[in-house]
Amino acid sequence: MTNTYITNATWALTGEKIDLRMGHGDEPVSVFLNDIPLDGVNGVAPAGEMLIPEGARVIDADGKLVMPALFDLHTTINLEGHSKRESIYRAGQAANQGGVWGMLVMPSRGFIFDNAATLDSFDEAVSQRSFATMVPAGCISEGMAGEQQAPYNTLAARGVTILSDGGRMPTSLLMLHRAMKYAAAMDLTFAIRGDVPCLSEKTYMHPGTTSYNLGLHGTPACAEEIGIETLIRLAEDAGARLHIQTVSTAEGVNIIRRAKAKGMTSLTAEVALHHLLYTHENVGDYDTTFKTLPPLREQSDCEALLEGVKDGTIDCIVTDHTPCMPFAKKQDFVSAPQGMVALDTFLPAIYTHLILPGKLSWADVVRACSTAPAAIVNPYDQEEDVPVVAPLLLFDPAAEREVTPDSLYCGTLNSPLLGTVLRGSVTLPISR
Repeated sequence: MTNTYITNATWALTGEKIDLRMGHGDEPVSVFLNDIPLDGVNGVAPAGEMLIPEGARVIDADGKLVMPALFDLHTTINLEGHSKRESIYRAGQAANQGGVWGMLVMPSRGFIFDNAATLDSFDEAVSQRSFATMVPAGCISEGMAGEQQAPYNTLAARGVTILSDGGRMPTSLLMLHRAMKYAAAMDLTFAIRGDVPCLSEKTYMHPGTTSYNLGLHGTPACAEEIGIETLIRLAEDAGARLHIQTVSTAEGVNIIRRAKAKGMTSLTAEVALHHLLYTHENVGDYDTTFKTLPPLREQSDCEALLEGVKDGTIDCIVTDHTPCMPFAKKQDFVSAPQGMVALDTFLPAIYTHLILPGKLSWADVVRACSTAPAAIVNPYDQEEDVPVVAPLLLFDPAAEREVTPDSLYCGTLNSPLLGTVLRGSVTLPISR
């Protein structure tokens, strides 16, 4: 059996034209390009310089970009009212279309990852139904109730490296502090959204002119910022790894920047793509599509978050993919659930709204959406006892696609991109 050759591809990070010789999937990773390991690749050369044997399978990628596929560090896939296996299947299809090879799945009502049986059942379903790698985040507390610590030894034995209660701050900070001390010895990472519940409960969007005009109670930015400060202090004292989820405010970025400048190397952070693209003004006339947690903020916050991504203060861009059934989003703004879907459109949306306008470079995107999130999760193939490396994808920057209900594999319609045209399309993967 001959190798497959990818010719005339453009390496997205540098713009260099290259040819690649792809292995059969049973060969070890042996090639690095710009310090990035290339899964399944056993040869790279400048375009036109690689000897290709007669009869070999050749894919001409002229005009296409080649890059590591993305890893999404924050995904919820539970779709209430549907079977769990269907949710897994649809999320895997959506990930394929959005350029995502793997994802960290948050605990949710349908997937409470606080015991070995649930983790084993999930892994089995993923192996049978998913087009993408799905890594479960173990619960911080039993039942995500925020009171009693989950059995971390059991979770770690099943390969769990990240602990989260679906982003929520546990009710008992004493339990959280003790849990951080306990988990530090196992090198587990706590993934939590900054929040002070007594400041944010019964609030629905960012406080500002839009919330005032709509008569909706606003979630003060300080609720998130005080929460971030609290989490950092707890983790620092406990010696634990901490990942701050879905930062949405400029001061939140500054708090994390100061902590990292002091030498807190065990601290990482993420921003959801929608917090880079939209503001509270997009809510308009009670548009529940733009109801998110945390809420969309000011334009100045978007700009500060983008700067945080570029300077490395914010390590990752995530989808915060949260499927909601259409009837649920059609409720009044107060009653409607929070969240957007973004797996289907992840890389094309980034290309259209951040790369093409010059707000981010391809190098920024590969770091924030591929290498950094995968390093935080450190997905491991327990059978092969080796780290799982991102496959490569081909991206066609000249393609265009209108986002329609039929084009969203995730099965729900709570996307602000419906009816818009995105640039670029994904071929995933080419190295597995």
